[in-house]
Amino acid sequence: MQNHVLSFKEKSTLADTDAQPAEKVVVNQSVGSPILPLHITATEVSITINQKQDRSLTIQQKPESREQLERAQKLRFQRMTWGFGNQFCTVLIVLALYGFGLLPLIPVLAYILTLLASNISLFLLLKFNINLRFKDPSMTAAQIVTPLFPSVFIMFFVADAQARTAFLLIATGGLLFGMFALSRRGMLLVSCAIVGSYLILLGALQTLAPERVDWRVESVIVFAYVTVLMTVAYLGSFIAGMRATLRDRNQKLADLVGRDPLTELPNRRSLMEQLATEMSRIDRRTPDKNSLCVSMLDIDHFKRINDTWGHDAGDAVLCRIGEGLQQSMRQGDFIGRFGGEEFIVILPESTLEAALQTAHRIQHCIAEMTFPELPAGEQITVSQGLAQYRQGEKIEITLKRADDALYRAKAAGRNQVVMDDSVITA
Repeated sequence: MQNHVLSFKEKSTLADTDAQPAEKVVVNQSVGSPILPLHITATEVSITINQKQDRSLTIQQKPESREQLERAQKLRFQRMTWGFGNQFCTVLIVLALYGFGLLPLIPVLAYILTLLASNISLFLLLKFNINLRFKDPSMTAAQIVTPLFPSVFIMFFVADAQARTAFLLIATGGLLFGMFALSRRGMLLVSCAIVGSYLILLGALQTLAPERVDWRVESVIVFAYVTVLMTVAYLGSFIAGMRATLRDRNQKLADLVGRDPLTELPNRRSLMEQLATEMSRIDRRTPDKNSLCVSMLDIDHFKRINDTWGHDAGDAVLCRIGEGLQQSMRQGDFIGRFGGEEFIVILPESTLEAALQTAHRIQHCIAEMTFPELPAGEQITVSQGLAQYRQGEKIEITLKRADDALYRAKAAGRNQVVMDDSVITA
């Protein structure tokens, strides 16, 4: 069991995702099964994969980055703005009814002030990131249900049943926002809340102003409205489910494209994307001692393993080496298979001294590993070339310097770390 710190570039659009904090989840998955989607906002996700050689792999995803959080919050602000637009239409209806003499002034002012206060409260929760503490950071149900209370209040003063149906139509439009985050059960519960609030209104009218209620008309309105709401809730949840399935499948496909099928590590494509991301981050800020370091690692005498004990043994060694590398990583580091028996370790926010310590830790971890697929006492070692990224240089140049350092490590006798032009034995 080991920790593999991933920072995959987000593949699916945030518009299809309301990422929520998740507790540790352990899932059994056999070899050849699609990779589980990792596009979630989680402090930690552990996936245990039972494979043919009875080995296990734990993948730990780093917490959501600041950039991802800002994009998600920006999207939630956009959705909230849409909701405000829907409520603004209700305000226009109220003002029209007042202009036509169907509503008194005091209830209209009370309605507008109450609606304004509730919307400001939701806005502040989102503005100061308090919403991130909730199960649904978008507060979808709250944004749908909260406007019901001032709406029921103002509808009490509307004598014409046909005029009250305008508010019901607006509430139906608000329910459609539930497609972004609510399950079918959630959609049905919100629908029940809308119908229940209207029934409470009718009960209040029957008690306090029975002359405003025509039960022949109201019974037809309630029946028709319940039918519409149930249809909208069902279709909305069905569409939301289709979107979620499509998002997950897209993420699985992205993971398959970005993963090495043998070691389950990020492949060359993912490594290059991650390097580009880290280099861009370094280039945007003032240089300091904490930079970006890259280690290119090669398994010593790997061809001899394949030639002597077969390719199955070589594949098993690659997988176990991948696991050992993951155990040696800090949170935030990135490890992937570059090709053949070569791996790349990306060490962001790292000084050369810290990167060298990590490289030594890798050397020691691999040297201490045992390989059941090989004869007893057979030791595997690795050689590493360590390079520090220089602001403004191309990815290929940084990798070339690391590769040159690796070549010197091989030429100097293997099982050692070479840092640019300095040779430091393991």
